[in-house]
Amino acid sequence: MKARGLFHRIALGLCMGAMLMLAPGADAQDAKNLGDGIPTPEQYVATVGGDSRIVKPGEFKLDGNTQYCGQRPTVIDNKLDDYGAAYPGFLIMNPRYLEKVSTPVKQWIYAHECGHQFRGPDEETADCFAVQRGRRQGWLKPEGLEEVCTFISPAKGDAMHFSGSYRCAYMRKCYADPTIK
Repeated sequence: MKARGLFHRIALGLCMGAMLMLAPGADAQDAKNLGDGIPTPEQYVATVGGDSRIVKPGEFKLDGNTQYCGQRPTVIDNKLDDYGAAYPGFLIMNPRYLEKVSTPVKQWIYAHECGHQFRGPDEETADCFAVQRGRRQGWLKPEGLEEVCTFISPAKGDAMHFSGSYRCAYMRKCYADPTIK
């Protein structure tokens, strides 16, 4: 799995800042807002172009199921090199990748990226947030968690992620936590 998550794309964000300064239509306000290297959803869409667009909070759906991440919008980006990603303040989803996975996996990916919004850049924490949210909201059943594990288990570890099998074992523990209501 290549799901990156919040702050994983900071290098891209810094590059985007430079690109926005050179992009047609970018103005001094755009450049001023990129002082920290983190784009707004509008800047992101203007930079990646194509058919990318912003979906208002509470209007993004996966297989007919409305997804929420507080008051954060979702950017649809068919050119994203991953299933999903996030910057502080917004999520990014790639429908072309998402159409290849089951509904529980799609919702887990969204919830994982949302977890970064509320819990920060740690991958284990975002994984735990996602499965606990799914269990609490009723969309992630044990068989759905197994679909997530099947999806993520082949992933090799990297600088930002533990191996998929490790992440799966950790998510099973989070999911089974009896304190989650």
